[in-house]
Amino acid sequence: MKTPMRLLALAAAALLATGCTSLTKDPFPPLHPHWSDFSAIQARHYANFPGKTKERVNESKVATGQIATTYLREIQLDNNRYFGTAWTLVPASLGNPGVQEKVLELAAAEAVKSTGGKLLSKHPVTNEGIRGLAYVIDMPQSKTRMRQQIFLVTGVLVEQTYTGPAGTEDDRDPGRFFDSLKLLP
Repeated sequence: MKTPMRLLALAAAALLATGCTSLTKDPFPPLHPHWSDFSAIQARHYANFPGKTKERVNESKVATGQIATTYLREIQLDNNRYFGTAWTLVPASLGNPGVQEKVLELAAAEAVKSTGGKLLSKHPVTNEGIRGLAYVIDMPQSKTRMRQQIFLVTGVLVEQTYTGPAGTEDDRDPGRFFDSLKLLP
């Protein structure tokens, strides 16, 4: 009985000494030494960014004449990759799911129009039981693509955006960024 226990102890020591790794790969190994978390209850979401973010606030008049305030968290990397979340306090109540879907469709159409790009793909997504819309826009004039997903959460329009060189929108860093979004109903 002593020999199997001694072998087991030696095997365990050998594994520790060689720095054994898990048999299952971590789906999000450290990609950037400074990934940071952002969350705010009033923003109705949580996300993980590849570095320290900057904050901005924009105000604009909406079709009803009311002022919509948009809060942004963003980071620019390598002069050509942008990660950001924005949340806009929507001035009207949007409790009806049909109205919510219409607002998401209008927001996606406005994103295409404002970028001067071409819609490559669009599909519904769900996060924490909340339905949203995800899409990719090709912007050939700048040789970039914008990947975005949007949700309406308790009177807040939450947008998550990645912009980078065409073909990078599904890379590991954007994937980790989009997978990190958690909505807070």
